[in-house]
Amino acid sequence: MTSLSIIPKRTRKTQAERSDTTQRRIVESAMRLIHKDGFQKANLQNIAQGAKVTLGALQHQFGTRQALMERIVADVMAPLGDQGAVWPDGSTPLPERAHEFVNRAWANIYGPSSYVAAWGLFFGCKSSPALFKRIDAKRAADDPVFFRRFLELFPEVVKNHKNPEAFAEMVFATLRGIAVFKLFSVSAKSIEDQLSCLGDLIVASALPGSAPPREVRKQKSSGAQPA
Repeated sequence: MTSLSIIPKRTRKTQAERSDTTQRRIVESAMRLIHKDGFQKANLQNIAQGAKVTLGALQHQFGTRQALMERIVADVMAPLGDQGAVWPDGSTPLPERAHEFVNRAWANIYGPSSYVAAWGLFFGCKSSPALFKRIDAKRAADDPVFFRRFLELFPEVVKNHKNPEAFAEMVFATLRGIAVFKLFSVSAKSIEDQLSCLGDLIVASALPGSAPPREVRKQKSSGAQPA
């Protein structure tokens, strides 16, 4: 008796799944164009061509170029959300936690070319005041959330550093700076060393006595000696 092989039925994607796939292709095409040719040349026609969809399909998914650009910014920064991939287990020992945070932040946000593309968008959209205003408003709303989440992950910094809020801002500013400098010829070893130094700095800033009292800093900056 000949046995017949059973061919599994192909599961048909839902409309929502097909729409999500199309949107992802469009977003990736836009980021490639911005990274390669700059914000101004990333028009809807070129983006649609790169995504292998019609202009009508692109406009159906996003409506306007501004809506698409806002989606790019949201996607790039999504790993910093409360459930994002950046945040390690808070129960991990401090040194491991600090370096894991830096490495995750780099791998998921600042290291990929999409982040540099997002900065190309930031710089380019200055010529589009409405888009720049909306992106800046999102940054102003999101940044304090990211800083708060960092300090929740590192309560030792809150306890021992004299200015934990400014330190949190500095950590993210450092990651941004290393990322944007990738526009130039920077070796992978140099980036790796800088990220390691940043992890060490987080550890050092979380230890008791990591920063002198504000009064001492003021006295040192003015040349006065503490009593």
